Amino acid sequence: MKSMISNKNAIICLAAGRLQEQVIIKAKNLGYMVIAIDKDTNAPGFKHADLKICQSTYDADAIIKELEPLKNKFRWIGLLNRSSGPPVITAAKIGKYLDIPGVSIESAQILVNKDKLRIACLEYDVPSPKFKIYDIDKCDEVDINDFPVVVKPALSLVGKSGISVVRSKNEFKSSIKYATENTVNGKIIIEEFLEGPDLSLVSFVEDGKLFSICLLDEINIEKEDGYLTGKGFKTHSPDRNNWKLQAHDIAKKIISTFNIDRSAFMVSFRSDSKNNLRLMEVHLDLGGDLLIEEVYPKALPFDFLELAVCMATGNIKLPNNFKIKPTAIFYDQVDDLVSDRGYTVFSADSHQSLEEKILETRV
Repeated sequence: MKSMISNKNAIICLAAGRLQEQVIIKAKNLGYMVIAIDKDTNAPGFKHADLKICQSTYDADAIIKELEPLKNKFRWIGLLNRSSGPPVITAAKIGKYLDIPGVSIESAQILVNKDKLRIACLEYDVPSPKFKIYDIDKCDEVDINDFPVVVKPALSLVGKSGISVVRSKNEFKSSIKYATENTVNGKIIIEEFLEGPDLSLVSFVEDGKLFSICLLDEINIEKEDGYLTGKGFKTHSPDRNNWKLQAHDIAKKIISTFNIDRSAFMVSFRSDSKNNLRLMEVHLDLGGDLLIEEVYPKALPFDFLELAVCMATGNIKLPNNFKIKPTAIFYDQVDDLVSDRGYTVFSADSHQSLEEKILETRV
């Protein structure tokens, strides 16, 4: 254990695996003390951290218990998290305990669980797909006659897992089974199928204000069995459908509705046939999919990871009027975790050139 310096500015990093290692290094290089948390005693990020806590990032109570003797030794100024799902709730609980600005526990629970999010969208008039929620032990009662629909887990641990497009009655049973096998909160959602593309707004929130970085087009593949999987991302081309403004308006409404003070903030949308965006998911983490490692360094004229660490400490300084270089990432395999796939990254001087490179690859 390295020596502790009383009252030094300290940051919590939830998890210390391969994806978190460079986050910890960046925070250290910026002069912060880093307390890393991971259940794996051999997590590679631990060797860069000042202190380590060997607990699951799903177990907030156990983490807080180990933080108790440290609570008054440092100035707790930030929290970094790259994991979606339950660790987002853990981050909210730790933030409350250490008085770090962030997201309330109640809001985190709603935003992480898609069933609760869909209900909240209805209550607060946030544009989202029409839906029905089912407990997994009552899926035999599901009776749908209007197709296509989308069947998905209300909460899963891996992106796109358990999601499928159902276009006929004979596909329905297998899709229900697929969703129930991947849900971790005992519920699934059946929602209307929207015909438009998928987009993600990459942004941060500080002091309740939206700081937008870029809009990404998600490249998703519908396989023969209807199961969806992520194939890649590309920076959004010049906006002809007012999607950027729509995304910003919906994002600001989410921030206001759920009283988000400080957080990484990646919001996923899908467009309907009239080019109106509908909210799909909200991610309060820095994210994976190799975006930080491979896409942002080529697409953005600044260090995204440094900005993320600064954001976590309330010191966000976003450059003005920066240009985004047309960039895309394609994963070689669609059935493996992103971290285990091969991939190709493209950059071009124009979106037209980027599209030409993408077409060549997809052929």
